Amino acid sequence: MSTGWENFEPAPIEFMHGRMLDLFHAWRRSKTKSTKLEIDGTEFNMIIAQAKTDTYAKYPKQNLQKSISKSEM
Repeated sequence: MSTGWENFEPAPIEFMHGRMLDLFHAWRRSKTKSTKLEIDGTEFNMIIAQAKTDTYAKYPKQNLQKSISKSEM
């Protein structure tokens, strides 16, 4: 019986963080091999938006797009 991480999925925010890193490095490699480069707000926003979309798709049962009352926080 395994007790390792293979029995678990990451929390949605952790998945999104990893997805943003993957998307950033894919974008970066499309520009240069260097890890140091400038990125503008539009390009950065596109990475964030794609990571959010991927997170919503991976975790549909969590209803992550739903607003919550501040009293529920």
